[in-house]
Amino acid sequence: MTATLRVVPLLTVLSLACALTEGTLRAEPEPVARAREAGLFTFYFENDAFGGTDQHYTNGTKLSWMTSDLSDWGQTGWRKSLLDLLPFVNRPGTQKNFGFSLGQNIYTPRDTDAAIPDPADRPYAGWSYLEVSFISKTQRRVDILSFQAGIVGPSSLAEETQRLVHEWINSDDPQGWDSQLRDEPGFNLIYERRHRAYARAFDGTLGIDVIPHGGFSLGNVQTYANLGATLRFGFNLPSDFGVQLARGGAIGAAPADDFDPRVAPDRAASLFFFAGADGRAVAQDIFLDGNTWKDGGPSVEKEPFVADLMAGFGLIAGRWQLTGTFVHRTREFTTQPERYSRFGSVTLSVAF
Repeated sequence: MTATLRVVPLLTVLSLACALTEGTLRAEPEPVARAREAGLFTFYFENDAFGGTDQHYTNGTKLSWMTSDLSDWGQTGWRKSLLDLLPFVNRPGTQKNFGFSLGQNIYTPRDTDAAIPDPADRPYAGWSYLEVSFISKTQRRVDILSFQAGIVGPSSLAEETQRLVHEWINSDDPQGWDSQLRDEPGFNLIYERRHRAYARAFDGTLGIDVIPHGGFSLGNVQTYANLGATLRFGFNLPSDFGVQLARGGAIGAAPADDFDPRVAPDRAASLFFFAGADGRAVAQDIFLDGNTWKDGGPSVEKEPFVADLMAGFGLIAGRWQLTGTFVHRTREFTTQPERYSRFGSVTLSVAF
């Protein structure tokens, strides 16, 4: 809790400072023809085994597809009327993309050998979902509006997924899944804005940029407001909006202009490193609060503020991008014995 309260003000100051330095990006309009034609496939894999544990947020997978620019598609008729109705992503003159994702998250308590889990520990839970995203972006800013619909509980097949993975890696079977959250339909509306507020190239290839972000989620699965920023440093930085974790609104980091090494004519390789933080004020988390409409099920008292501190690397070769992220997450519920949990995230994407 104390660590989170220290992090969130720092995120606020950093994000506001970055917004004030917007003019430090290239002043001239940038070519975007190749970037507009590029779609993106992204696969996310997250697991706490990268942090040497098997607890809390233990596994997440997500497969996303972002279309190429569909601005012309939405110029007339019912399609224009539909896009004009959508908040945040209906700005005229911006590139428009759609995104479609399929994902699953798995949560377990600290002791997976106990047939009857500790009531002071987080409950077993799974969440499988479909996600539709609407994206509006320029070379400097992206707005993402996403809608998730899925199922929490046994029908999410989280138990079967974890047992299968443990069988593959010859690990002990988790014993407490009979106490998991019950089946419940889940819905989330998620919005996030990301902004390349500061970017500087030192010698033509070596560069640095800062990407603040902010947004919210509304739904019976998760309701929160978040704020954060990412600092990147390396060679031939991609012209996108940074690495994202496999959460709602994550749709992949597609090129924003033709300087991006994945679509640039010379196709130079890229290597970069990054560090970032994200702070959330949490009003609802079904994975801690328990089922919405079913009293008496497992639940714990959540922390109202949670922060993720992360660092990692990115590598681009041709149209492919590989990223690796190590995440420290502050305490999520009041009876959590550890001050933080940790997990790793790997993404593999291809622009086409």
